Amino acid sequence: MTQSQELPYWLALRRAGLGSRNFSLLVRHFGNIETAWNASLDEVAAAGLDRLYLRGFTKARSTFDGEMELELLVKHGVRAYTWLDDDYPASLREIPQSPPVLFVRGKLGPQFEQAVAVVGTRRVTPYGRQATEAFCEAIARTGVAVISGLARGVDSIAHRVALEHGAPTVAVLAGGIDKVYPRENLGLAERIQEQGCLVSEYPAGIPARPDYFPRRNRILSGLAKATLVVEAGEGSGALHTANWAFEQGRDVFAIPGPIFSRQSAGTNQLIRESTAKLVATPEQLCEELNLLAVGGQVQLLEQPSEAPDKGGRVAPQGQAGKPATTPEEGKMLHWLQDAPKHIDEIVRASGLPVALVSSTLQLMELKGLVRQERPMVYAMA
Repeated sequence: MTQSQELPYWLALRRAGLGSRNFSLLVRHFGNIETAWNASLDEVAAAGLDRLYLRGFTKARSTFDGEMELELLVKHGVRAYTWLDDDYPASLREIPQSPPVLFVRGKLGPQFEQAVAVVGTRRVTPYGRQATEAFCEAIARTGVAVISGLARGVDSIAHRVALEHGAPTVAVLAGGIDKVYPRENLGLAERIQEQGCLVSEYPAGIPARPDYFPRRNRILSGLAKATLVVEAGEGSGALHTANWAFEQGRDVFAIPGPIFSRQSAGTNQLIRESTAKLVATPEQLCEELNLLAVGGQVQLLEQPSEAPDKGGRVAPQGQAGKPATTPEEGKMLHWLQDAPKHIDEIVRASGLPVALVSSTLQLMELKGLVRQERPMVYAMA
């Protein structure tokens, strides 16, 4: 029997709510899902399904329209991969509780085999935004896929940076494959499908529920070679993803944050408990994962242009030739090139908001571009 012939039965039982455990029981007992579908209820019960799922099984057999379900896949441009399919992601097949059916909109290709999951808070700070952009740009420049959850904050930034740099990206949904949440990311989801894909363990028409989000995270980490937590407060869903990755035997990394920031309490905790390895620069992450070798001969960071800015100045560099990677960093280095300065002086001189100056300097300190000589006083590194 081919996978395509058996697919309607997988779709039927998945829509009935059966998950990885029950599919495993049926395959182990009957050998394949079509045989299970045609078996008596007593035989199905003997496979180990409890009463709740037996009711779902019975309802599915009496109401399911296989042809309509296949037409629904075509309508939404969805492909469905089961455990039997050779194209089912190998990394996901290895994890406990792997989804028996994976629904995909877009392109799921071999470039996802070395993917990095990037997760973090929805209430991202300026520091978290800059860190997400810097690390995701470095990942994207290697050609490796960025995986995230399409949520507000860190997730959305991660997807956008990957798209802007021509890298594939995967969004793992917490509802049906046609249910983009939040709705404000519909446009982003369309762009992701063109350069990567949306994936879900739920068929079309299933709305997202609060309890689906924690379960979604095991897929997010399971698809990836490693998970990077950028910024996460205590109890953040990003921490759940990190824990899933840790249990799955995948690498977990975290970017340290300011000790007084609630949004960094979770990432700092992961580092303190040794659940995650500290990475202070994009270069460190790429070296840890050997991403430059994976992506080919690609420079991690572009060399800075020698062209002067509007004021006739060439953007300064830190020691060891480390370039400023954003316009804000270039301004910071310009104002620090003569002597150490208090953050208030830099705010007045640059005309930038204090929150942006503070977060930029914190990230630059992690990159080794500046150092803090004493509280709130920064100097060139």
